[in-house]
This record gives sequence, structure tokens and C-alpha cells, in this order.
Amino acid sequence: MLLAIGALAWLAGCAPATPEQRFELWRTGVRADQIRAYSDFLVLHGVAAVAPLSQQLRSGRHWRRCGAEEFALPPRESWPASAATLHLIAELRAAGLIDGARIVSGYRAPDFNRCEGGSDGSRHLSGGAFDLELPTATDGAELCAFWRRRGAATGFGLGFYDHRRLHVDTAGMRSWGLDYTRKTSPCLAKAT
Repeated sequence: MLLAIGALAWLAGCAPATPEQRFELWRTGVRADQIRAYSDFLVLHGVAAVAPLSQQLRSGRHWRRCGAEEFALPPRESWPASAATLHLIAELRAAGLIDGARIVSGYRAPDFNRCEGGSDGSRHLSGGAFDLELPTATDGAELCAFWRRRGAATGFGLGFYDHRRLHVDTAGMRSWGLDYTRKTSPCLAKAT
């Protein structure tokens, strides 16, 4: 009920809508059946509770500037990649390594990915990558230890945008740092 009131207030221009309220408006209509199918897929694979759909389907940080939709549903053929990475995120949460983290970017369409600054080979294009924002800074040491221990088995790709923003995917064990190369990854710098 409160969500509906908030959405109506936003539509009336009385209050700014939260991302969750905007998501509820976005998910209705023609998308409802597709989003329900995606949600059912996540339930079937045991990852529906990893993060709210309003986070999982968030396209990226610069959606307004890029003229894109704030939320995007990955193509059906990408759903297994999303589920695999959500399993990894669940492992990271269970290990206490990303407490309080929010997903701020998931699947991106090619045009939006370019505007967002993603590479042509970005894992976001295939729906198997998520960018996370942590509530506080991390030095990454424990994350890197987990990456070394579980990376080969999970295909853990771990990128550090800064001390609070991370990229996580399951498309192959690799890591990078602030300049988007492996030479600045805290995981590789400490391993040598």
C-alpha cells in the first residue's frame, strides 16, 4: 500500500521516487510476464533472495545521462549466466565479504554499455555481471583471498573500480584494478 502511495506521489510530482518505486512502475504492463518468468527462473535456481529484483535488473549508474531505461531485463539466453553470478554473490555474502552491498548495475544493452563506459567485451552485455557498491571502503584483502581460493572453481572475475565499487562475474578467473588492467588489481599485486 505504501509503495502505491509513493508511486502516486511521484507521478503527481509531490516527491522524488525511490529506485524501488521506479522499478515497480517499470515492471508493470508488457514486461510483467517476462519479469515473472525471470523471477521464476531465479527461484528455480535458488538465487531469488540474493538481492531484490530492483537491484538485479538495474542497468547502470548513468542511465539518465545516457538516455537509457533505469532497469533492463537480460535476454532469456543470458539467464543462466546471471544465476551463476548470483550464486557467487550469495557465497560472498555468506562469507561476510560484501555485507550491505547493493547491486548498482547488471545487464546492459550494447548502446547503453558504450555510454556507461563498458568495453566491447563487457560481461554486462551477456547478463552475467553485476557491479556492487559497498557501504564502506574495503582494502580488498579478504575478497582477494576468497578470489584466490574459489576463483578457478567459480570462474570468478573480480574488478575494483575503487575501494567501494566492485565488478563481479563468473566468466573466468581474472582480476583488475583502478585502470581496468590486471597490473593494478590488489589481488595480483599482493600475490607477487
